[in-house]
Amino acid sequence: MSAIDPAKVEKFREKLREEWTDQQTVAAWRKWHAQMAAFTRGATEAVLEAARLRSGMHVLDLASGVGDPALSVAEAVGPSGHVTATDLGPGMIGLAEELARARGLRNIDFRVANVESLPFPDQSFDVVTCRFGVMFFPDQVKAFQECRRVLKPGGRVAFVVWGTREQAFFSTTVGILLKYVEVPPPDPDAPHAFMFGERGLLESRLKAAGFADVKEEVRTVQGRWAGSPEEYWHQFTEVAAPFRPLVAKLTPETRAKAEAEIFAGLRKISDGKVITMPLEIVIGTGVRT
Repeated sequence: MSAIDPAKVEKFREKLREEWTDQQTVAAWRKWHAQMAAFTRGATEAVLEAARLRSGMHVLDLASGVGDPALSVAEAVGPSGHVTATDLGPGMIGLAEELARARGLRNIDFRVANVESLPFPDQSFDVVTCRFGVMFFPDQVKAFQECRRVLKPGGRVAFVVWGTREQAFFSTTVGILLKYVEVPPPDPDAPHAFMFGERGLLESRLKAAGFADVKEEVRTVQGRWAGSPEEYWHQFTEVAAPFRPLVAKLTPETRAKAEAEIFAGLRKISDGKVITMPLEIVIGTGVRT
């Protein structure tokens, strides 16, 4: 993607900023962050494992949102370590900062940062982490090169992204919506949530950025939502910023039909109290030599 027209890159970046830093999105994540953190805990644990964290490490977390995995990383590196959590805008990480204070974490700071032009000196960090963010970077190779620049020799990246769109997280929600809403064909250059479901793509872009010992692993973790299908869907319509416009296009009649189908699908993976959803993720790691 590094060959994309710079004007397109800026367009993608602005769209991303609008979707993920507006007040509606921040308010939704504030409302649902505890349930979402529990639901995606398996993905957070995958980042922590892949990062090979040790006490005293200095870690940069990208697209930190409301603090997953940055807050868990800060706990893992201990008081002698440090985490810098970054995001596109102050809204999300403002909430993350509140959560850090509530957990008594003093070894973490928060910065607004553009991943393609990181405001940090060369060789500043032992590890760079990101959970469910790199698939949205407008110019991924350039962003990965910036990660490599700010890593110390021997430092590593540990990224977790969504896998294929042919999984319950998509098929029980947006997959059904698309049956009821017409959408224009996507820009083939545009980043999107499930792009790294294409096997080998994350690995190839890490290699293109100059990383060594690159590995890509596909894994399924269990997402558990302690609540009803109706609550899960209500949360999704508020939290999933890129997909809210699809919901807004529904007429009352088509929304009723779509939601009936969505609830029926979610009940198949619910025991009446907890939804258990297999989540396919892709773990990408690489080392700066």
